[in-house]
Amino acid sequence: MSRQRPLPMRFLPTLVWDALAMAGDGAAARRGASHWYIRLREEEHDEALKSEFADWLRADPLHSEAWTDMCKTMEVVGRAPAGWRSYSFPGSGQRHHAALRAPERRKRRIRVAVGAVAAACALVLALPAISLHLRADYITGAGHIASVRLADGSIVQVGPDSAIAVDYSDHGRTVRLMSGQALFDVKHDPSRPFRVQAGQVTTTVLGTKFDVRMLGDATSVAVARGHVRVDDRGATPAAMYDLLPGDWVRIDGAHRGETGKVAPQLVGGWGQGEALAENRTIASVVDEIRPWFGGRIILNDARLAGRRVTGIYNVKDPEKALEMIVQPYGGHISRITPWVLIVSGN
Repeated sequence: MSRQRPLPMRFLPTLVWDALAMAGDGAAARRGASHWYIRLREEEHDEALKSEFADWLRADPLHSEAWTDMCKTMEVVGRAPAGWRSYSFPGSGQRHHAALRAPERRKRRIRVAVGAVAAACALVLALPAISLHLRADYITGAGHIASVRLADGSIVQVGPDSAIAVDYSDHGRTVRLMSGQALFDVKHDPSRPFRVQAGQVTTTVLGTKFDVRMLGDATSVAVARGHVRVDDRGATPAAMYDLLPGDWVRIDGAHRGETGKVAPQLVGGWGQGEALAENRTIASVVDEIRPWFGGRIILNDARLAGRRVTGIYNVKDPEKALEMIVQPYGGHISRITPWVLIVSGN
C-alpha cells in the first residue's frame, strides 16, 4: 500500500524548532501557567492583569516554556475557543516621553515574542498529528475504535487515538503500532511470520490473537489465544518473553519488564470500553483512559499517581471513571475547560 511521505525536516519553520526546544519540567512554572490561563480567561479586559502577566512571563525562561505547554493544552485537536488560540498584549498608545521609549520597545518585543509562541503552539500541536496522518495507514480519533481487515484476512481492532502502518511482503507481514493500542487476530501463515513493532518492542507470531499497547511510557503485550514471542531491543542485554494464552508483559520506559496472568477472555477488554485494573497504579490506569478523552488529562499528585487500584472501569465516560478510581484515596477531578481534566489528591 503506497503512502505519502512526511515533508523533509528542512521545510519545517525555525519557529517550530524553537518552540519544541522550550519543553521543560518546572512544576511551579506549569502551575503558574495554569493559574495565569484561568485568570486571563476570567478577566480578559483587565489591562493591569495583562501587565502583571507580562512581568511573570519575562521573569524566568521556564515561564515561557510553561506558557507554551499551556497553549498546546488549550489547542487540543483545534477545539480551543478561537479567541484563545493566540494571545498578545494590547498596545498602550504612542509615548511622548523619551524615558519611556526603551520600556515600550521592550513591551513590543514581548508582544512579538508571545505572539510567536502562540502561533508556534498551534503549529507544534498540529505537526505530530499531521505527520502521523501522512505515515499511518489507519488512524482513529479519541474515543473511537476501528475494525480493519488486512490483505491476508487478519483482523486488527485499532483502539482510540491510535495509528498503525502496514508493510506486507512475500516473506513477512509487519504492522507498526505508531501510537495507542490494537488487538490483533492473525491469519495463520507459517511461511510469512507476522510481527508487530511498537517502538523498540517487537512481537512475533504465526497465528494467534493478542493485544499490543503503547500507553504513557509503557508498552504491553497480552495473549488471548496462541503463542507469541516479545523481543525488547531497548533492554541491556536485549530481553525476550514467551507468552501463552493469558500471559502478559509490561515494559516500562526504562525497559524493565513485568509479567503476569489474566483470564484470556479479558484480553482486549478495551474494545468493549472497559479498563481492567488488577493492583495497578493509578497513573497507569489514567494512561489507559486518556485515549478516550478528547482533550488533556493532567495527574498532578505524585503520591496519588503511585496508589494502586483494582477494578473494571467504563472508559467511555472518562470523567466518571477517573472519579471512581481516585475517590477512595480522597482524590477529586476538576474540569477547567471542556478539554482539560485535572486529577488531584486530597
